Amino acid sequence: MSAMRALSRFKPKGLLAYLLSLVLSINVLIPIEATALSFNSAPAKFWGYIYASAVPTNSLNTKIQQNHLEGEVKSEWRVTYNDFPTEAKDAVQYAIDIWSRNFESKVPINVEASWETNADNRVLGSARPGYYFNNFSGAPDPDLWYPSALANSLAERDLDPRQKEVFLTVNSTPLWYTGIDGKPSPRSYDLVSVILHEIAHGLGFLSNAEYDRFFGTGYMFQPTPFDAYVQLSDGRTFTDFCSRSADLGKAMLGPLFWSGVSGIAANNGVKPKLYTPSPYQEGSSITHLDEDAFANSLINSAMTPNLEPGEAFRSPGPIALGMLQDMMKAPPARSASGIPAKPVNVKALIGDGYALLTFDSPNCSRIDRVKTYTVTISPGGKSRTFDSGPIRIGGLKNGKNYRFSLIAENDKGRSEPVESNSVKPQKSGAITTVDSFSRVSNLAGATYRGNPILLYGDEATRSLKMATLSGNRWRISTARKGVDVGTISICKSGSGSKESLHVFYGETTRQDLIHSQLKSGKWSHETIDGNGDDVQDYREELRRKTASDVSVSNACVVTPQALQVFYRDESQGILLGAVKTSSGWIYEIVDGDKDSESRTTGDVAFNLSATVEKNTVYLLYDSVLTINSNREATSGEIRLATRKSIFPEDWRYQSLDGPDNGNAVAGYATTIFNNKGRVTASWLVSRGDSLPDPSFISYAEVSETSVPFSVDVSALGTPSTPLVMDSKGISFGCQNRICKALLSRGNSRLASGSVDFSKSASVVTIKKIRYLAIAKGKKVSLIRL
Repeated sequence: MSAMRALSRFKPKGLLAYLLSLVLSINVLIPIEATALSFNSAPAKFWGYIYASAVPTNSLNTKIQQNHLEGEVKSEWRVTYNDFPTEAKDAVQYAIDIWSRNFESKVPINVEASWETNADNRVLGSARPGYYFNNFSGAPDPDLWYPSALANSLAERDLDPRQKEVFLTVNSTPLWYTGIDGKPSPRSYDLVSVILHEIAHGLGFLSNAEYDRFFGTGYMFQPTPFDAYVQLSDGRTFTDFCSRSADLGKAMLGPLFWSGVSGIAANNGVKPKLYTPSPYQEGSSITHLDEDAFANSLINSAMTPNLEPGEAFRSPGPIALGMLQDMMKAPPARSASGIPAKPVNVKALIGDGYALLTFDSPNCSRIDRVKTYTVTISPGGKSRTFDSGPIRIGGLKNGKNYRFSLIAENDKGRSEPVESNSVKPQKSGAITTVDSFSRVSNLAGATYRGNPILLYGDEATRSLKMATLSGNRWRISTARKGVDVGTISICKSGSGSKESLHVFYGETTRQDLIHSQLKSGKWSHETIDGNGDDVQDYREELRRKTASDVSVSNACVVTPQALQVFYRDESQGILLGAVKTSSGWIYEIVDGDKDSESRTTGDVAFNLSATVEKNTVYLLYDSVLTINSNREATSGEIRLATRKSIFPEDWRYQSLDGPDNGNAVAGYATTIFNNKGRVTASWLVSRGDSLPDPSFISYAEVSETSVPFSVDVSALGTPSTPLVMDSKGISFGCQNRICKALLSRGNSRLASGSVDFSKSASVVTIKKIRYLAIAKGKKVSLIRL
């Protein structure tokens, strides 16, 4: 039930849903002193292709190597198929079995393989990594962006468990040979060979450089380890160019060579030549071995750009494997071309006993090869040296004003100093650990029969757990075993001894929506949706269970009429609902399916919150309207749906914030709270200058007609998840820490100066003291607010 499943049948909705799933998370750098404890991530956007050659091979099957499945299995691979014919799956598995003996990783590699028609009949297949990562523990070069599978192998852990490592597509149009014996007819194309080729692209045999045909300009904002070894005839590599330059554009037209020692050794000591045709061919140029040099090679033709009918191979080839080995090592250090340019957008943020110094690098920072940053603290004049930013400057006194001067330094000299703004560190709340043994990413809190409770997924034991405060002790119990718990929502029905607890959560492996109910001391469990026979088209009005991914977001309410739950259909980008009746669950589409009746065709409900006041359901969610070529939201709105019944036709819709209010994107996170009949909603906003990140928080009383108010949190850093509202104010992420906005006072403060918090949280009250329940370092914790 992956997000790619619906692409061929539901292209307009499914594609946007898939693209936006990659970008609507807020990646904020974690600051530390000297070295980085966190990492950065960005979605992969370029694909590597293999093209069909119309000329049949003259030497049929000459490139088959025997014993290609001999040797130790070095990695585990898992494949999810989208519309793949059964007879073609053996070829995919066979190619993967070959790669499992050639690529080593302790982390399983997840592949999403799609069978679909390509508008360009010359394209046999295409592939890309899921994401790129840099500055992670284990990265040979922290400045390079490593593709998912390589990054996980180096880090020896899955850096993003929700994402596949490799995405590949096969064009359904050509005449395919799906056998595994390497004997295609002279007119058919060997599927095993295509998959073998494309998996190499998915692993990282791929340049991240982009060419502008009109201006002849080259762009490369996130160089990969592949790019680090691409070399010109004069010895320069791609990392010796500015992020955006005409010189890089010229270089991309070649000639280009591979400079890694393992790749050179596999080519008998000669630098392997890369494919650089003119004009530039997207998805083909640079990311292949040269066609003329290697197409007729017995052992190294797998990574040339074209495949002839009747041609087959059963090994990536020693040069390609040598190049992958090079990418797993740090490239040779390069010299700076001159003294570094001064950092830009230098800003000091408030911390607890420290300040956080954030800054950006100028366009040509890559060739500056900055080695260290020197910070001078004022008052006092003391200087400290750091390897990278953002920079955490500790040892400061709370309540005292500080300013900072920042200098970049390389082996050629020092930049001009840049002065920061003034900040005054603040004392933040203490943190208490509730469960130090579980590994937690998602949690929610409530009260049950008068006692504070926390529900959370334990990644270590694959279980749903509940922590109940009894007296002064938290008692931990297991609600359900054998589940991978995603986003959680909690609601209650009944009262007193008849109170029932309803817990809804996404099961991230099966991608289903689960309902676990605690009644009279016993748990019961049911799958609400996601386990249907197929993906139901969003145009069908009569609803039933779907096979879509419904594990991304959910929110539940209990009204006098029924128990109701609402959730995102990730495969089609729509908002679904289910109502519990005496005859079972009844399903509905809430929004995202049409642009009439005040509804929207935006990609909806990445973030979703709900509450109820008497008979009225308030449902708050985001809607992404447009994205750019980098798959980043460029316009989006916050929507509110309300109704006083359980009938789909009674929904009423309004847009609370977005482009019509002068804000480019409203969304990123949502929260809604009912305070004694006054229902207030909150969300994050970008006016445009901060895209793709938000810059401030908005809120509005939605039970009455109220215009949104904004909360300036610029002194605390980029706002992010979690976002939680209660009767006193809003708790939110701030530069990967936790902050709070007290709406009655109109100010914002640091709640916790620590880092490494989960994206979900809840406010709980214990003995009249408010706490934010959250996972810190995967441990269930409480922050006093």
